[in-house]
Amino acid sequence: MLAFKLMSALSMAGAFITALPLKTSGGDQLVPRYTGSITSTTTATASYQSLTTRIQTIRYNIATGQYSYTEVQTQIESVSYEVSSTLVAINNCTFCFSPELVSYLTQYAQQTYVELDSLVDTCYRVFPQQAPSLFAIGAWGQLDTHFHRNLKRFHESGVQVTALLPATFTQNTARAHWGKTHDFIHEHFGRGF
Repeated sequence: MLAFKLMSALSMAGAFITALPLKTSGGDQLVPRYTGSITSTTTATASYQSLTTRIQTIRYNIATGQYSYTEVQTQIESVSYEVSSTLVAINNCTFCFSPELVSYLTQYAQQTYVELDSLVDTCYRVFPQQAPSLFAIGAWGQLDTHFHRNLKRFHESGVQVTALLPATFTQNTARAHWGKTHDFIHEHFGRGF
């Protein structure tokens, strides 16, 4: 019954998804980007999925040289605001972290964190000199607070941070100067990383 309700809710959530152009290796194509309000686990998972797709595409284009450095700056700045606004909405969602559904939400959040981790790593690999400045533009500075709160909400719902984050995430939080997030991970789960 729960699975049926989830599938029904997910199908309704499709109404909140819009398709916007995003450069890919094969040229511009329509990529779903979540734009609705976040009031449930269903809409939160759609939001995480949207971020994962967006970040994955940017990371791929950087890794394969599809973007000029100016385009990289533009994309990194743009996605920072998208991540920021989405995490604020998810973190403020009253019902998103309900104990009976949080494990479902976790798998989508984990995919987003993996892609974020890979994005930071890719930028430092491709642009070792400029990468620190990339993560000082846009809303990246604010993301430390939002990541910290997001991980804390999962933790309060019984989810281990080690179930959400790749092992290299702590290294990349230091690179991106996300001090509160870095300290939270080490305070609660330092031995697991």
